[in-house]
Parts: sequence; C-alpha cells; structure tokens
Amino acid sequence: MRAIRWVALVIIAFGLAYLWGASLIRESTTYAAVGPRFIPSAIGIGVTLSGLWLFLAPGAPPEAESPQLVSLDWLSIGLMFVLVVAYIAVFRVLGYLLATTLLLWLGAQVLGDRGHLIRDGVIAVALTAGIYLVFSQLLGINLPQGPLPF
Repeated sequence: MRAIRWVALVIIAFGLAYLWGASLIRESTTYAAVGPRFIPSAIGIGVTLSGLWLFLAPGAPPEAESPQLVSLDWLSIGLMFVLVVAYIAVFRVLGYLLATTLLLWLGAQVLGDRGHLIRDGVIAVALTAGIYLVFSQLLGINLPQGPLPF
C-alpha cells in the first residue's frame, strides 16, 4: 500500500476518535441554539471525510511521488507561533473582533503578503465579522466583546 493511503488511514482513525470524543460532551439545551457538541462533531466529520477522500482519490503521477524538499522558513513559523500565543493572551481583553482581525491581518504579513496592507485589512475585517455574525446571530453563541459595544 502506498504511503499516502497509510496517512489517509491515520487521518480517518483520528477523525473517528475525535467524533467519539465529541460524543462524550454533555449536551445542555439551555446553553445556546446549538449545543456544545456541534462544532467538535462538525470537525470530526470533516476530518473523517477528508481522510476518506484522500484514501479513495486516484494516485498522483509517478513523477510527483517524490517532490524536491524545500527549506522551511523557520522565521515565519516562529513569528506565527508568537502571534498565536499573543492572540490567546489578548483574546479576552481585546475581544473576538479586534483580536481575530489583528491575528489575520498580521498573519498575512508574516506569511509574506507584504504590500497589500489595506486589502489584507479589509479581508481580515470581513472574515472576522462574518464568522462573528454566524456565531452570534445564527448559532446564538456569544463571543468575547472586549472594548467594543456590540
């Protein structure tokens, strides 16, 4: 069996284990419109389906089996790690909207999308606001507000 199929089996096993773990979360009907099991279950289903797709997908051409190794940009990896740790540290203080917008905007810069500050800022605000609306309006889940009044 090719290596990619072994990887797919590991992904499927992880997805199924994640689904099992999600099923152990106790539901509370008074929590929100959607219970605490919803997001973990959706993630588990997505991971399991991704593993199945990888397992069943036709193989790549033989010349693509051993791609040339590229060197990793350790500076960008380190900066992203620091950025995520800082995001965790300021999440409750700044709130979801500000902290996540900053994470997305700065993350784009760290990952090499320099020179597009305004475009990246607009995308960061739009993504953050869209996700906020889904959680607050559709799912009924309150995210930390921080200093913003909404």
